[in-house]
Amino acid sequence: MKKLGFAAWSVMGLLGCGAREPAVAAPPASRPAATVAPVPAPIQVKAEAKPLPPTGPQVTAAFHDRWAAFNAKDFTQFQAMWADGATSETLDMGPPLVGAAIIEQGVKPFTSAFPDISGEVELALINGNDVMGIVLMRGTQTGTYVTPMGPVPATNKRVGFLAANSVHFNDEPKIVKDILAYDGGTVAGQLGLMPMPHRKVIVAGWAEKPVVIANGSDLEKANLAAVTQEVAAFNRHDAAGALSTAADDIVFAEMSAPADRTGRKEAIKGLEDLFKAFPDVKLELKTIWGAGDYVVLTGTWSGTNTGDLPAMHLKKTGKSLSLAYVEIDKLVAGKTKNIWLFSNGAAAAAQLGMIPPPRPVKATPATR
Repeated sequence: MKKLGFAAWSVMGLLGCGAREPAVAAPPASRPAATVAPVPAPIQVKAEAKPLPPTGPQVTAAFHDRWAAFNAKDFTQFQAMWADGATSETLDMGPPLVGAAIIEQGVKPFTSAFPDISGEVELALINGNDVMGIVLMRGTQTGTYVTPMGPVPATNKRVGFLAANSVHFNDEPKIVKDILAYDGGTVAGQLGLMPMPHRKVIVAGWAEKPVVIANGSDLEKANLAAVTQEVAAFNRHDAAGALSTAADDIVFAEMSAPADRTGRKEAIKGLEDLFKAFPDVKLELKTIWGAGDYVVLTGTWSGTNTGDLPAMHLKKTGKSLSLAYVEIDKLVAGKTKNIWLFSNGAAAAAQLGMIPPPRPVKATPATR
């Protein structure tokens, strides 16, 4: 803050001189006293205090509060957790919602379809103002379910599926950006709407619910380097290289697949089958960060389906595919023990011509 100073000026009186010097010098005239303008006090401008960046525990609490308000259907409290102009998006299920539309066009219709829906946080990873969580969503569809393909009347069937939830907080901390990633094909399958292979309803959550806060350790850096190299190997279509850190008992949980792949050999075979079905498949990495034993990746994968994929009962379609994805890897002593991969299988099926394409949805402008 710059102080505002004011210069003080002295006003001097000057005597005029006559044309001739007088015979007797007159005593010098006294000069008037100088006048000094008073210096005003500096104007104090109070600086607006900026919030300090939140601590890891504060971000953790804000993330859990977000789900507690959702579970309680406390829309007033839920709305208060969002910053002005915040956005919320479900990957490959339409454009982001903005501002008040998050509640009115997103949360309320979903909770109307599943009045008992709840989200149980199974894993929370924190890196600065960012959180990536795995959340178990459970509920019963007793109301009309609005989907990109159209409204679905009540089926009275239960769903239970895992979703990845990415949240970016500002320093208050309030939600600035919220992304939910889950397999729409699994939900449709559990509701009896699609005949494609899908995961069974998950009833119970994890026994342990880890919360891990990043600290920039050498371990995190080593994990990031290893996973980055594996992404490069994937893009070379080197299945063994893409799983170079995989433990012998790795569990590869791809949410759009009907079941986990267990064991390194089975995981490698799954990638080899993918490369045959999509010979030009590639990953484009958007973000990657670590928290303790975990590595979080987001991006897109794309390719052209020119081969069969037996695991998904997929015959070659010749069509191109581009999907957003979220991946969470857990490494223990340098070995990958778990991979959770989230993408929207229903969007994939639509792009491949296996189901009607989603109806166009107009983007919602900011309303607050």
